[in-house]
Amino acid sequence: MWKNFLRVTIRSINRNKAFNVINISGLAIGLASSIFIILYIISETSYDRFHERSADIYRLYLDGKTAGEEFKGAWNSPIFGPTFNEEIPEIENFCRFDFANNRLMWADQENKFLEGHIMYADSTFFEVFTINLLQGDPATCLDEPNTLLLSETKANQYFPDGDPMGKSIAMNNDSTLYRVTGIVEDAPRTSHFYYDFICSYSTYESSRRTNWFNNHMQTYILVQPGADQAALDTKINASLLENIRPQLEQFMGISPEEFAEAGGKYGVFTQALLNIHLDTEIEVPSDIGFRPIGNRTYLIIFGIIAFFVLVIASINFMNLSTARSLSRAKEVSLRKVVGSGKKQLVQQFLFESVFLSLISLVIALLLVVILLNPFNNLVGLNLEYGDIFRWYMIPSFIILAILVGLLSGSYPSFVLASFKPIFALKGNGNQKNGTNWMRNVLVIIQFSISIVIIAGTLVIYWQFRYMTNKDLGFDKEQLVVMERIHPLGQQIQTFKDELTNHTSILSASNSTAYLGAPNNNNAYGIKGRPLEEIVLFFTFWTDEDFMDTYKFGLATPDSRYFSEDFATDSATCLINEAAVRKYNLEDPLNQSIMHSVGDNELRELRIIGVMSDHHFLTLKHEVGAQIAILKEESWNWSGYLTVRLAPGKENIEAGLKHMDDKWKEFTDDQPLQYFFLDEELETYYAEEKRTGAVTMIFSILAIFIASLGLFGLTLYNAQKRIREIGLRKVLGATETNIITVVSKSVIFAVGISIAIAMPVAYYMMQDWLRDFPYNVGFQPLLFIASALLAIIIAMVTVTITSLKAARINPAAALHCE
Repeated sequence: MWKNFLRVTIRSINRNKAFNVINISGLAIGLASSIFIILYIISETSYDRFHERSADIYRLYLDGKTAGEEFKGAWNSPIFGPTFNEEIPEIENFCRFDFANNRLMWADQENKFLEGHIMYADSTFFEVFTINLLQGDPATCLDEPNTLLLSETKANQYFPDGDPMGKSIAMNNDSTLYRVTGIVEDAPRTSHFYYDFICSYSTYESSRRTNWFNNHMQTYILVQPGADQAALDTKINASLLENIRPQLEQFMGISPEEFAEAGGKYGVFTQALLNIHLDTEIEVPSDIGFRPIGNRTYLIIFGIIAFFVLVIASINFMNLSTARSLSRAKEVSLRKVVGSGKKQLVQQFLFESVFLSLISLVIALLLVVILLNPFNNLVGLNLEYGDIFRWYMIPSFIILAILVGLLSGSYPSFVLASFKPIFALKGNGNQKNGTNWMRNVLVIIQFSISIVIIAGTLVIYWQFRYMTNKDLGFDKEQLVVMERIHPLGQQIQTFKDELTNHTSILSASNSTAYLGAPNNNNAYGIKGRPLEEIVLFFTFWTDEDFMDTYKFGLATPDSRYFSEDFATDSATCLINEAAVRKYNLEDPLNQSIMHSVGDNELRELRIIGVMSDHHFLTLKHEVGAQIAILKEESWNWSGYLTVRLAPGKENIEAGLKHMDDKWKEFTDDQPLQYFFLDEELETYYAEEKRTGAVTMIFSILAIFIASLGLFGLTLYNAQKRIREIGLRKVLGATETNIITVVSKSVIFAVGISIAIAMPVAYYMMQDWLRDFPYNVGFQPLLFIASALLAIIIAMVTVTITSLKAARINPAAALHCE
């Protein structure tokens, strides 16, 4: 029987080559689109699963609240790990991380490299994590200070001609050399942390600190299998409460209970290792050693898109198959006359459907293999060919193709098998199958989905455009930020003066952070208020030229920025409007901020100005409380140097050359490292940009496949009414009249699709936009544009198909039936 089914299927394909090419192409594109999205979802959900005990590893994070501001971040004090490991039986082991970047490293003076991914880790690293050590002893390689492991890539780079074991590497201007004690595999692609070097954590002086409030690094714990996470969190916080009590009473003069009664919160909780990559709620101190956090919401969006594209492709298959059913009515009837039962006919047509679906799968896999690299480059992903050919992937794709074939072919199969021989043989099969309403419903579903995807794509694109073009309250153009300026030592001011002597450089400013990326959120007090009433400020230590360089404004006429004309400015500060509102400062210029500068020592900073609110954070966050303090020139914290170039390509080129020349003059052979601020700020929205690109690609494909569905329905209508068309032409109907008659039902179906899709698209997009405090809001024009685009595409598709029917010879049309 199956052999006969295959023979009949091949004959059917040969007889209708053009039809089957269209059918297979639509299904192949739908399957390829879904496979791309499935690969992406699998990649995003497979992070950190390669560790042997991944289910037993947790990262500690702080969940606190002070001054009415909540924070949740994976930063810890170095004392957390050793203490909890000692006091809590369920914890078997721990490992602490810290990261460094912008380090000049070399194994010989002739080849120096600027490195950015340096991990400091405890000697327990290989006991907690399953990372392969290619050379060295995992039990001892990180025991001693000033030892390091090279990744396999870096081992080949630094020691191309020999064994690096036991040799030394210099770092910056430190006279201490780091001894190579091992070679470690490159960090797996699906690891949430990565590295080029792993140094012993005991090298860091901070590893021996015992302050429970000095939070700046990460702690991972390995727990007993099956340990209850909630019970573990309870024990950790009980230990934390007793350990922080003495320091809290010394620092704030209150007990933990009093702190909690005042509305404060300070707790440590566990975050499962397998949840880290897709958990956007918990922040990390920096992205130096961590891969960008994924977004579970976007995975859901992409999963829905994959499902929708498959649904559209399947509906397209149904419509084209039922449109073709007219030409097979007599075939079915003859089969029934000679003894074929309905069940056998259904099996035959389902077999054909599955066969076409499997052919589509083969083509889809070829498309995926051919387009994988271009797709990665276009949307900024790193999917690999190996992901396609994992042992479970091909069988999964085959099952998917069979299911799609069965679902797509079920309706056409039952329609074909239901033709009554007497009507079909008399030429009336098209009038007796009663499937018009079903085809229209399918088209409505197709275009409703397509319009939702189009509207979503436009909103995502508009939000990304809004975030990259919104007025930030300062001028981000022509700003160059120089990082790693510590080689200048105490010559930062002199270097600055040399830069600004050039006509292409308008101003320059030295600060501990640049706008867009604050790196300090510190606790302060307000003079005259109780000491325990702590307030939090994002802190920028700057020089006198910071405001002039970034070009933000002051909020009140009496405000001023730091100036060399005022010797007392070292004891002053500025705050922003958000801080005035948040902390109810009615007369800010007559108030002072109290800043802790040591044990039990407070420094008074008089407020001399209120800065206009500007987005020193990304637009994913509301403007927070900000404070600017004058940076002392003698500080060993060099920070950043921001340079404002004069506009114009020539000025930019001349300014950059002058910067490079002066840098070489001041630092000898040290590398100059800088970036343009506007380009850097745009990278903060890479996830939104990628989401927009992905949805754009698949919305185009969805519309293309839906257009094939419209083609099928219009073709069906034209074939069903071919004699009517002939009669109308004989009676004087024009081509326009014929097109209107044939396409009327399709246009009606598209109109209903718009009415259904608009509310759904609005609800989904408003829900997505709620994650952004600054968003485009409801934009009626975007939804109107989506509807118009759908109408235009439908009209073009219908007109092309109807025009062919309208131009048929009336004699041929009347003879047809």
